[in-house]
Amino acid sequence: MARKQIKNQLPLDFSVRGNRIILHLGQMESQRAANELFEGLVDGDWIIEPTGEVADVSYAQDIVHQIGHKLPYPEGIKIAQLHNIDPIFKGFSSMYHQKGWVFVNAASEINERNYHIHLLTVSLGLHSSYANPVSLANRSEQLIFDALLPYKDVESFFRDDISKIPGFLASDIANFFKVPFPMVLKRALQLRIISDEQYRNFMTVKPASSAKPRELFISKEGNIDDLEAQLFAEGLGEGE
Repeated sequence: MARKQIKNQLPLDFSVRGNRIILHLGQMESQRAANELFEGLVDGDWIIEPTGEVADVSYAQDIVHQIGHKLPYPEGIKIAQLHNIDPIFKGFSSMYHQKGWVFVNAASEINERNYHIHLLTVSLGLHSSYANPVSLANRSEQLIFDALLPYKDVESFFRDDISKIPGFLASDIANFFKVPFPMVLKRALQLRIISDEQYRNFMTVKPASSAKPRELFISKEGNIDDLEAQLFAEGLGEGE
């Protein structure tokens, strides 16, 4: 049985062996779910390996290479995509048996899951320098933005005279970067590619897949009429 916790307390250290959560994702409910999962793992109530029914387990070396920074990562980072988990659970990074682990919800949307995996992996390389969880999350996010959302690519999807984006294009943009559309908008605002007003307008868009294949990448050298057709003419009837 899990140990009773003081209300609103989210302990990070679970044993003298150094097993601990590094960074939580999500709101309080997700963090509580993460604590219960990790405490059960440490107490032996369930096991993460061998891979199979509980989770799909893989190594994070490709992500570490993609991020490109020489950070003091723990040896042998593994990613566990957990099955049959409460939907409120988002994920967390941790040290477990002296190894780095990233836990995410296998049922979450694919771009959200990809973003979370990258963010939590980076947190394992930064946590020794950022004791405050908010600072750790912010710095981890910045490195992910730099790696996954470079200025040139983000800029190619936006213009200062665009006030609306159809749902199909929002979905295409998110799939291009493999991160949630709001994260693309946050990065675009951070880089001053879009204005505050554009950001507010675009944040109301609900990405929706389209059955029609279309040219995705937009360059400044492209024909403006083609861009307008992609943004608006094809969006008629699909919703914004």
